[in-house]
Amino acid sequence: MAVTPQTTLSPKASITAISWTGGKDCNLALLHAYRNPDLLVRYLVTFRFESDNNGKSFRAHPIPFMEAQARCLNMQLLFITFPENCPDYFQAYVDEMRKLNEEHGIEVICTGDMDLVGTMDRNWIARCCDEIEGMSAYIPLWQKDTSECLDTMIEEGFEIVFSCVKSPFFDGSWINRRLDASAIEEMKAIVQRGLTNEQIEEGVKPLDLCGERGEYHTMCIDGPLYHQKVEIEINEEAIKEELESNTKWKGNIHNSKAMWTISLKG
Repeated sequence: MAVTPQTTLSPKASITAISWTGGKDCNLALLHAYRNPDLLVRYLVTFRFESDNNGKSFRAHPIPFMEAQARCLNMQLLFITFPENCPDYFQAYVDEMRKLNEEHGIEVICTGDMDLVGTMDRNWIARCCDEIEGMSAYIPLWQKDTSECLDTMIEEGFEIVFSCVKSPFFDGSWINRRLDASAIEEMKAIVQRGLTNEQIEEGVKPLDLCGERGEYHTMCIDGPLYHQKVEIEINEEAIKEELESNTKWKGNIHNSKAMWTISLKG
């Protein structure tokens, strides 16, 4: 795919990194940043825990998948690690982001966040940037209409697959399915049906079209900034995980009894 270079940059364009999971939202945020003449996009940044050697925390966004995306985007993927049980989670983020500024000259962190998460009263990345001199947040999808964002992804030519889905709205048949117009219409029908009385009593929240409550996750395999399509082998069978009956998802995650995730070969 022919990619238009960032040729209309302003003389004082800020070196920018995209907070990266490989999913649909960060890919759309990357496109917004790439088209902003005040931002010079150079890096993708993934935050992870030191102890997560097997990548278990990235079931929905496999690390080999993200690495393949970075190669297809011709961008450097940086992994930022911090201790699993650090005493101050917020400060750990601030310290590592400050290193990005000092070691790589990153002045802007762009994130695909669309709304507040759980009990937060302000965007997490924006809060962290406030603590770092010379660093700011760029949040182009903030409080955008979710249906319009999905339509934009289709119109821009993104090729996106479901990499993680959760009950009661989805099952394993959605894994590796394309997020296309048909899938969007099916999700809209789920929203229209609403919740059963039993689901309401169990604490299930309505389906958010963009999965902002953790109902599903995605990975992008092609798009307007990809020099080539991501080639990665995926097993036909999804991985199913039964969630304990006493599991209570908090914040942005709804109550769920089962989860299916993508499985990579090799």
